[in-house]
Amino acid sequence: MMADETTADALLALAAEGNRRALAELYDRFAPRMLGIIRHILRDREESEKVLEEVFLRLWREAGEISRVGASVAAWMVLVARTQAGGRLKARRTAAASKRRRTPPAESWPSRLAWLPRPEAIARLDERRSLLQKVLGQLPKHQLRALELVAFAGRAEAELEADLGGPPARVRAELRAATRFLRHRRRTVVGSWAVSL
Repeated sequence: MMADETTADALLALAAEGNRRALAELYDRFAPRMLGIIRHILRDREESEKVLEEVFLRLWREAGEISRVGASVAAWMVLVARTQAGGRLKARRTAAASKRRRTPPAESWPSRLAWLPRPEAIARLDERRSLLQKVLGQLPKHQLRALELVAFAGRAEAELEADLGGPPARVRAELRAATRFLRHRRRTVVGSWAVSL
């Protein structure tokens, strides 16, 4: 195992050069969190582990490109994990509806990496995780549930209505209210100032 102080972007650069120990270190650091995100979407452990394996295989193949643009490794993995798991979930639903199984497309998310946050931005968010949890805790439970279903379970608006058991207009209004609240609090979490929460 490599030294704990080695940064994720330094490990990624080593992985891009073919260093398997660096990839193993990235796996040790990020796999538990990524598996949690994937399982939150898919619920099935075996299927979640397959998606996790896909994420790290893809990281190994694309390490050079991710490193070259300086994108955050953590942000890249979260987006790929969420996209892959969401694709499988949608394929599962489609298969259940049509009684046939389909594999989700591997390239179902934007391939350009320049829009991903830099590692420093993710580090700042990591430092403010407790503040983010406090902000999320201020949302009414039904609004928080709607956000979780959209962000982690990949639900579409029509599916939200069924999941939350409300009229379409109310579900849309709750989701908009939660989004406005978070947009208003965003500077508190990612900015350089804090307000009394």
